Amino acid sequence: MKIEESLVRKIVISDIKFLDPISLYLEDYGAGRGKITITCFNDSWSNYWGAMGEYTISQFVTKCDNHYLFQKFSPNVSSNIDDPSGLEEFAKKHILEHRREDSISKEEARKLYDKCYELNEEYDIKNLDSGTYADIMYDIFGEEWYDYPIPKKPNAKYEYFCRILNVVKEALKEKV
Repeated sequence: MKIEESLVRKIVISDIKFLDPISLYLEDYGAGRGKITITCFNDSWSNYWGAMGEYTISQFVTKCDNHYLFQKFSPNVSSNIDDPSGLEEFAKKHILEHRREDSISKEEARKLYDKCYELNEEYDIKNLDSGTYADIMYDIFGEEWYDYPIPKKPNAKYEYFCRILNVVKEALKEKV
């Protein structure tokens, strides 16, 4: 068994508007290798980089794009999520587009447009392919309605973490 000790640098950032205190745990393992752990309230994110060039972990993180960092810290979380509340508007635009192209009649457009209001009700987007919603989607978008992109909105978790990252980068720039 081999046991090693390393030095970990801890930085605490507090008095941040609309955020709880943030703790950073920085470990440099040598040239171009390091790990950072970020904690804020009850959340924590951690990642190791083994090829950062000649940068320390602090320098590397300050130079990285927030989207890249988010993907490293939360690889299974998307920066955008489905927005079921936008489905009604999306469907209406689709109908109007087809009406302008004269690919559907005025009466058919009115009938479909009226069905759009039913899409505004609360539903689980994962179960969209069953029941009433599937029928409405089929009527509006056609046989391959499931190929149409569901409207997206920014993920609140992504936006929250980007706010934290901005504070972390600012603090690390001051400390480097």
